[in-house]
Amino acid sequence: MVREIIEKNSLFKGIQGESLERMLVCSKACLKTYKRGEIIFHQEETAQVIYVLLTGRVAIVKQLVSGRKNILYEVDEGHVFGEHYFFGGNQVYKYGAQAATEIEVLEIPWGFFYGFCSEACAHHHQLVQNMLEILSMKEWLTIKKLNIVSATSLKERISTWLIDEADENGVVKLKMNREELADYLGVARPSLSRALMRMQSEGMIEASRSQIRILDQEKIENFCN
Repeated sequence: MVREIIEKNSLFKGIQGESLERMLVCSKACLKTYKRGEIIFHQEETAQVIYVLLTGRVAIVKQLVSGRKNILYEVDEGHVFGEHYFFGGNQVYKYGAQAATEIEVLEIPWGFFYGFCSEACAHHHQLVQNMLEILSMKEWLTIKKLNIVSATSLKERISTWLIDEADENGVVKLKMNREELADYLGVARPSLSRALMRMQSEGMIEASRSQIRILDQEKIENFCN
């Protein structure tokens, strides 16, 4: 089962079978599990590993001077995290990572991405190309987050987030709880709850524990301008 999950991961696109087996051995990759709430790595820690999330969810967090934390984004299973600083000159995490659920990860030492060993890795170039594609996708996530936090009011932040996350039926399935969503939007939880209640009373949304449905698309879009 673990092998199947690894093969489907975007980092290993185009690399399967024996080639993947040799690469995992050559890279000294290892499997690890973390409990919900456990820290995977701390902000300002020296970056040594790239993580492939096999099961569960991970929150990428920024610790603020005030002591509060800001969730930059969440990583779903099948995706990679901890990779941002491996192709620059400063291999220090500028954020931390925390298990949002119980998780299992594949940890790959970052040095493997710089060296091309004689044994393995006929597909090593493919691995690096896949990593660059992943970095490009993560840049887009960062742009989305900047668009949200640059909004001048909480209603604008919520509306921008809803437009980004809603499916074709105008429904956002909630993967984060209210506390995590408040951290992601950069606000206090009570403020978020009050804003959602106001938007619901105004007929803009219908909110429950598991989802938020957009009822008035035009009003929501007006707050995004």
